[in-house]
Amino acid sequence: MKCIILAGGMGNSLWPLSRENYPKQFMDIKMNRSLFQESIARNIPFCDEFIISTNEAYSFIVENQMKDFQGLRYRCFLEEERKKTAPAIARICMCLNPSELVFVVSSDQIIEGENYKDTIIYAQRLAQEGAIVTFGMNPEGPRTDYGYIQYAGDQVLAFKEKPGFQEAEGYIKDGRYLWNSGNFLFRAGDFLQELKRLTPEVYHQCYESMRHVDVSNQNVHLYRYLTKDIPAISVEHAVLEKSSLVRVVKSDVLWYDVGDLKRLSDYAKTGDSEGVIEESCKDVTVINRTGDRLVVVNGLEDAVVINTEDAVYVGVKSAESDIKDIVSAYHDRYGKYFENHHIYYRRWGTHEILEETPYCKVRKVTLYPGKTHQLHKHDLRSEQWTVVHGKATITLGKETKEYRTKDSVYIPIGVEHSVSNYEDEDLVIIEVAIGEIVSEDDSVTIAAKNRPIWAESSIIKLEPAFKDYLWGGTKLKDIYHKNCDYDIVAESWELSAHKDGQSTVASGRFKGMLFGEYLKRIGADGLGWKSQAFERFPILVKIIDAKQSLSIQVHPDDAFALREENEYGKNEMWHIMDCEEGAFIYYGVNQPLTKEELQKRVENNTVLEVLNKIEVHKGDTFFVDAGTIHAIGAGILLCEIQQNSNCTYRLYDYDRRDKYGHPRELHLEKAREVSTLETKDISDMSSRHQVTVCNGYEVELLGSCKYFESKKYQVYTEVEFNMNDASFCSIMIIEGEGMIRCDNESFKFNAADSFFIPAGQRKVLVRGKCSFIKTHV
Repeated sequence: MKCIILAGGMGNSLWPLSRENYPKQFMDIKMNRSLFQESIARNIPFCDEFIISTNEAYSFIVENQMKDFQGLRYRCFLEEERKKTAPAIARICMCLNPSELVFVVSSDQIIEGENYKDTIIYAQRLAQEGAIVTFGMNPEGPRTDYGYIQYAGDQVLAFKEKPGFQEAEGYIKDGRYLWNSGNFLFRAGDFLQELKRLTPEVYHQCYESMRHVDVSNQNVHLYRYLTKDIPAISVEHAVLEKSSLVRVVKSDVLWYDVGDLKRLSDYAKTGDSEGVIEESCKDVTVINRTGDRLVVVNGLEDAVVINTEDAVYVGVKSAESDIKDIVSAYHDRYGKYFENHHIYYRRWGTHEILEETPYCKVRKVTLYPGKTHQLHKHDLRSEQWTVVHGKATITLGKETKEYRTKDSVYIPIGVEHSVSNYEDEDLVIIEVAIGEIVSEDDSVTIAAKNRPIWAESSIIKLEPAFKDYLWGGTKLKDIYHKNCDYDIVAESWELSAHKDGQSTVASGRFKGMLFGEYLKRIGADGLGWKSQAFERFPILVKIIDAKQSLSIQVHPDDAFALREENEYGKNEMWHIMDCEEGAFIYYGVNQPLTKEELQKRVENNTVLEVLNKIEVHKGDTFFVDAGTIHAIGAGILLCEIQQNSNCTYRLYDYDRRDKYGHPRELHLEKAREVSTLETKDISDMSSRHQVTVCNGYEVELLGSCKYFESKKYQVYTEVEFNMNDASFCSIMIIEGEGMIRCDNESFKFNAADSFFIPAGQRKVLVRGKCSFIKTHV
């Protein structure tokens, strides 16, 4: 299950704990965790990936707070312009498989209770039956700042906007109303179908915008020019208030929507803060967020006291005046206190202002592991850096040196400098700046320099991305125990950097990282010099389980695909891992055809008559060139190695329909144009290649083209092979079990495991009784 975290809210409704540029979802609330982090931690047992929807301005805060969840899979969708919850959820769902369960949670809530697990499990069951589930909370009283759900059992009768006090009292007396928590659970496809049916203008504008968005990176940027035409609308108004699929689960948990200081004080306890003394007080909440100041409250009643590093708030709990009114009234005079916290977040880490005068500033600078504060200079100030923790790689002018704890370096005015942290722990530097102006404006960026880390990375294990196409089966789960909760798993993309389905690093310091992000981290040298001719990572390795026959299709070559689709063409190789008796593939045409004849045969359902039908057996290998009409038949399990492309033109599909009754899209015009229609003579076609017998193993060349070469190794005891700087290596385990070792790293493996080894002078050992496919450029 995927978890969408809605974390884009702005404002300072909990000032001084929250600020305009540091909103409430990111502030510490309990045990040094933020509300945002609490939302993540609470749902780790249920979700295998977290997708965070937030504003572009908060991206560095999110990255910092996610550091505490090492190895957790996550992506960020970063908005330049806020469009409320319906578009935020829809755009993410458009990047997921329709069968994917999606749990949408708000990041500014506190939820506690042993029954939380049971609530989620019950909601999942409803969602798997096609429901769009919302969670209702038992109301504690007539609140006017929450929406309400009128219900009977799990049926939703009506959604009610935030009511007046008398109306809210009536809801409580009625007994058939729950607070609307703003959390939801559904299948991605079900939600999108309802959005398309009920609010089509939102669906189509979201769909159109996502056609132009690069979703291959961990941070997906939703620029204003792409989203400006999308209506801003809540998910309640867009779908939930209109759909007959909506169900409600009554949640018997402790729930706080932390919307203002009064609601926060209902939850917070004075004892939660260190450095607090309370005497002769009644109904008083004190929150102390400083480590070196004591807060003493004496003889107060009905009050909340908040102490932070740069501001103190004292107010009556029952006061009706909103803190936002105070912020607005005094913003011109005290804007810096309302806008920013004393800690600033950057892509490379954080800096915290410890002392500041017009001519001097002392900062604590923290660089995260693997980050670089890029080359820059100051024209109006000099700086003195002292390393207090970690090891710094500092460039000063033309010289680069390493500095350790207690080392200092002086940076004169106008001298270019940068600092990098190549270690596995935070680097902390105390910086003293002195000059005419010590503002952030006095900084000129020169260039970004990042040291590739390919030499430090030897071998990684990968987790696949899954596809739930309607023709798929369940062998990937039943036989190979793939961790996927889809009912059908048609494909597992075992080694993929493609935007339509990236595999994930499953081991080591990069665990949880998208494979495409990992490739950027290891740099071009990690791919080898042969790969540098390609604009993108060249190959994709997948396992396909065809319970039913696939559509009749064809792939374009590079020239056509790059011109028409901004995508590579697709040459691919199939290795049959297993198959039912009599299983077959379609492979090319068996007689000369014109493009017009091809179209007529598709239209009158006779196209299968002019295709070569080849019976397959376990161990067979077929190379499918671009332009060759083909299809995988029912009852076949195979490993496919292909160009890194998802460009397929569907020619014929037996008039099949998806689970929502829609016919599958055909691409007849483009398929006609790219099909070679050359007769394939299969009488002497040999699917087996020469096998070389060695000591302890056998090796067979399966296929070779300008994009990749694949060999199959049948190992009886062990095999060792050398790698070099020319190419990376993909290892796909086909059968058996054993151990693989590269440099000082080793892994046990089973059938259908996948590994990636960067280029370099390395030795790779595979030991056990197994077979695997080794692929390189």
